[in-house]
Amino acid sequence: MPPRLPDDKRAAILADIQVGAKGRNQIARDHGVSVGAVSKIAKDSGSTDAFDRSQMEKATKAAVADSRSRRAQLASDLLDDAERLRARAWKPYSYYERAQAGPELVTLDLPPLKEVKEAYVALGVAVDKHVVLERHDATDPGIMGSLLGTLLEGLQAKHGTGDA
Repeated sequence: MPPRLPDDKRAAILADIQVGAKGRNQIARDHGVSVGAVSKIAKDSGSTDAFDRSQMEKATKAAVADSRSRRAQLASDLLDDAERLRARAWKPYSYYERAQAGPELVTLDLPPLKEVKEAYVALGVAVDKHVVLERHDATDPGIMGSLLGTLLEGLQAKHGTGDA
């Protein structure tokens, strides 16, 4: 059995635990002790929830939900953009032509083919991006499929609540 840590070191570790700014591993590294020693000091002091990450999990879930909501709005906006671009491709087209008396406004029933093509390229991009966003949210399993969720799962597996 390893010798008991000096009281001043235990007090410094406990102070770091109570501040709550560092994780268990960082406190262990900073003080040159094992993760288990940090957990035991926290448990002995009655700080049973010192390393509880449920708040972080809730915040991560909220951030994922907020991002999903923003993507849904963006997907809707992209469809609106596509509709406006398509309508624009079929509206009368005005431009100025150089004439002897100066610039002369010319209006065509439809835009030139080059302009229509550019409108449809932009329309295609808007629709493609809409589909990508829809597909992402249709297949995204939520927080546990996200990078943060994966990180959180790994941390919980390594330093579960029962870790002493």
